[in-house]
Amino acid sequence: MTGIEELKPIKERRGRGTGKKPALFCTSLRLPKEVMEYFNKHFPYTKQAKIREILADYVKQQGASNGSKEESR
Repeated sequence: MTGIEELKPIKERRGRGTGKKPALFCTSLRLPKEVMEYFNKHFPYTKQAKIREILADYVKQQGASNGSKEESR
């Protein structure tokens, strides 16, 4: 080593910063063939985003119709 490495400033890694969308949870989901055929036909380039949107809307509706209570199991 030449010692010059010690003189170089250490760059901090930049994260997702404020104002950015929150990170999404990665999961694997098995869907019926008919469901994927529908999304492939109607939303060929945006099917993942559309499925995400539909599921999020469903969850919001369920929360509103259930009075925002979680079911006890």
